[in-house]
Amino acid sequence: MAKRLRAGDVIPEFRFDTPYHPQNSFYELLEGDRPVFLVFLQNFGHPLTRNYVMEYIKTAAALHSARLVCVVRTRPAVIAKAIPEGVMPYQLICDAEGVLYRFFAVPGEKNRLKCFSFKAMKILNEAKKQGFKSEPGQAWQLPLTLLVGPAGRVLLAHYGSTLTDLPQDCAVMEELAADLLPGLPAQWLAAAPAADSFGAAFGAPAAPAPESAPAAQSPAADFSAGFDTAPDAGFDTSLEVEAASAPRRAEDGPQDLGALLEEFEAPAAPAAPAAPAVQPEAPKAPAVDLSALGFGPGN
Repeated sequence: MAKRLRAGDVIPEFRFDTPYHPQNSFYELLEGDRPVFLVFLQNFGHPLTRNYVMEYIKTAAALHSARLVCVVRTRPAVIAKAIPEGVMPYQLICDAEGVLYRFFAVPGEKNRLKCFSFKAMKILNEAKKQGFKSEPGQAWQLPLTLLVGPAGRVLLAHYGSTLTDLPQDCAVMEELAADLLPGLPAQWLAAAPAADSFGAAFGAPAAPAPESAPAAQSPAADFSAGFDTAPDAGFDTSLEVEAASAPRRAEDGPQDLGALLEEFEAPAAPAAPAAPAVQPEAPKAPAVDLSALGFGPGN
């Protein structure tokens, strides 16, 4: 049964496909001394996915406290044909059928005013000039950002409220992990109790939490309290929220979202201080040419 994940939950073992290797073990992926960011995106043919894939490539060197894996709703062969193995600096999980998306209750939203942000509009408008077309009446899939420790322990779970409500780059992930990890219970960073299946993990009563867990759970469970409202955290609010909170002046006249977009500055500027650290990775970006994939739900 689908259930939204929370900090402290345990994701059971499962097998997944990458563009190059089938049937990999999720628990083996989690082995090591660094937890894993799982960022759930749309399909690889979607311009928003491409924007974040490229940002994560360009800033990959900034992530030290954790590792990154992106989940996409695309068939492995589609990506393998366009991107050679070893080019990407982080791993991809291919879930074309959306099994993980459904099981982890990753939502969709049809109301554009609620799920669109100014950043999303800028990216999509630019993609339209290159031939991208969205399907009328479609539900826009929202993102999910997880930080997962050994044996499936969820350290952080953030369900995005807009299409761009996810870490804007790896520098933001590094800041988040560096702030969060020292305050977590030691038990959460050790081997978690294993589950036999998805049903066993979410259908049975949870194992008693260690006594120290409640005190440390708050910052992980309440993601928005520390990051969603910060102007430089790398997350966006919806157009509905922006329109309600933006100061209005009499000389502005009627509010025109198109005009606001022309003046809008994408929230990538706050990450500028991290540029010196990631400059050596810059030459890697041109090696990944996503244009060969084309636009469309099949990609």
